[in-house]
Amino acid sequence: MRFSFGLMIVFSLMIVASLVYAEPFAPKVHVPQEMLDPTHPDALDAMMAKNSKIPSKQEVGLPAYQGAKVMHTQQPSGAQINGKELQPNHMVRMGTADPIDRVRRFYREQLSDWSSTESFGTHILYQGEGKFELMHESSMITPHVQIREAYPQESPLMPEMSTVIEIYYRP
Repeated sequence: MRFSFGLMIVFSLMIVASLVYAEPFAPKVHVPQEMLDPTHPDALDAMMAKNSKIPSKQEVGLPAYQGAKVMHTQQPSGAQINGKELQPNHMVRMGTADPIDRVRRFYREQLSDWSSTESFGTHILYQGEGKFELMHESSMITPHVQIREAYPQESPLMPEMSTVIEIYYRP
C-alpha cells in the first residue's frame, strides 16, 4: 500500500513537472562576459541580449527559424495611441547566418495563409488581409514576421549574421 501511494506521488510530480516546463522558443545568442563590462563599446547590446526573457514556443505560437539565435525580446505592458489603450505585440528578434532567400522561403511555406508586403527593404508576412503598414497602429497589434538583411556589423554578438528575423506575436 505504501509503495503504491509513493509511486502515485512520484508519477503525479512527473506529470506536473511536464506541464510546467515549456520549451524555449529558440536559443539565446552567446554573450561573452567581457562585453557585459559597462565600459565595453557593445555593452548595451550585450545587456539587452543577456536580460531578454525567452518566451516558450507555445507562447509565441509561430515557428522559429532552425538555427536562429535570439538577440533581443520585448514584452511591452501597454501603450496609448491617439488616446486609445492598446496591448502591443510582443517581439523576438533573432539572427541567422543563412541567406535571406532561404529564410523568406521557410516563412512563406510555414505561414502560407498569411499576406505579405515589402517595406523599406523588409519582407513582411502578416496575419489577415488588407493593407499592412509599419509605423501604423495596426502593426502594433497584428501578428507579423519581418525578415531583412543584416546591416554590416549589426551585432557584435553574432558577427556571422546575414539575416534578421523579427517575430511580433500576441501572447
